[in-house]
Amino acid sequence: MLLAGLTAATLAVYGVVSERTDNFYKFLIWNLFLAWVPFLFSLAAHVLYKHHPRSLLLLPLGAAWLVFFPNAPYIMTDLLHLTNRSALYIVDGAVQSRFWYDLTMLLLFTWSAWLTGFFSLYQFQTVIWRKSGMALSWVFVLVACALGGYGVLLGRVYRLNSWEVLTDRHRLYELMLDSINRQSVFFSFFIAIVLLVIYATLYTLLNTRDSREKSLRL
Repeated sequence: MLLAGLTAATLAVYGVVSERTDNFYKFLIWNLFLAWVPFLFSLAAHVLYKHHPRSLLLLPLGAAWLVFFPNAPYIMTDLLHLTNRSALYIVDGAVQSRFWYDLTMLLLFTWSAWLTGFFSLYQFQTVIWRKSGMALSWVFVLVACALGGYGVLLGRVYRLNSWEVLTDRHRLYELMLDSINRQSVFFSFFIAIVLLVIYATLYTLLNTRDSREKSLRL
C-alpha cells in the first residue's frame, strides 16, 4: 500500500507539473512502470515460497528479477535531462520556477523507483535467507547491486533495454565487450556501491523496527 500510494502521489505531482510546464517528462511514467516490474517478480516469489517453498519456479523468477532490477536505479540518470533543457530553466541569468518544478518531480520519481526496487530486493533477500541462510542472501544482494550498477551503465550509456537481454543477445554480447574499459568498470562499481550503501541503510532500518516490535511484544 505504501508503494502504491507513493506511486499515485508521484503521478499526481507529474500531472500538476505537466499542466504548468509541458509533458516532456512523460517518459518517466514508463520508466516508473519498469521499476515496478522487479517488485512484481519479487512479490510473486514471496507468495510462491510461502505456499510452495521448494518450487523450482523460484529460479526463473530470480533470474527475471535480476534482469529487470536495474530499471529501478536507472531512473536516477533521467536527471540528465535537466542539463539538456538548461536554456528553458535559466533565462537572463535567472533560474525559472519551472526548473524547481521539474527537479522536484524528477527527484520524486527517483525516490519512488528506488524505494520500489529496494523493497523488491528486500523481499527476494528474505526468500533466499529463509531458504538458504543469511550468508547466501547477502551474496545475492552483492550480485544484485553489481548487476544493478552494470545495468544502469548499459541502459544509460549504451541504450540497452532490459528485454533485449532475451530478444537481442548478439547486441548484448557486443555491448558487453565494448564496455570492458576502465571508465565503464569504475562507473558500474560506483553505482553498485551507492546501491549497496542505500540498501544496507534501508535493511538496517527495517530490521531495527522489527526487533523493536518483537521486544515490545515480550
